[in-house]
Formats: sequence, C-alpha cells, structure tokens
Amino acid sequence: TALLALSLFAFVLFAGGCQSELKSSDLRSNWTPELQSTTQSDEQFANFRSRHRHNNWRQAHDDWAMIWLENRNMKLTDYIIP
Repeated sequence: TALLALSLFAFVLFAGGCQSELKSSDLRSNWTPELQSTTQSDEQFANFRSRHRHNNWRQAHDDWAMIWLENRNMKLTDYIIP
C-alpha cells in the first residue's frame, strides 16, 4: 500500500506540475515579478528603505546639532570619539 500511495503521489505530482497560470504577455511586461529593484524582493527593498530612512533621520539630528554648534569635539584629535 505504501508503494501504491507513493506511485499515486508521484503521478499526481508529475501530471499536475505547478499549475501556474503564467502567460507570455505577463512575462513580457515584467520579467522578474518577484523583484522590486534589480536585486531585491519587495520585503528586502522595504527593509532597505526603512534602514536608510532611519539613518537619514539620525543624521538630521546630528546636522541640527552642528548648525547650533552643539556637537563640537573637545578632544585634540581629528577623529570623532563618542
């Protein structure tokens, strides 16, 4: 019975395939539908944008402090020391 069930499963798998309805016109309009940018999917691109947005806001606070001369380094070095 196990062999019969396995062969029936294999037949259904090979006969059915993936059953995706991908038409050639869909492929011509978008060759890589799973990608948002050249190399990233929608979720990866959203994470990328979120990370950069976060870093830009952090930099805006640093720029604001630099305008009001609040972040002057008092060490005798050219390197930024936190």
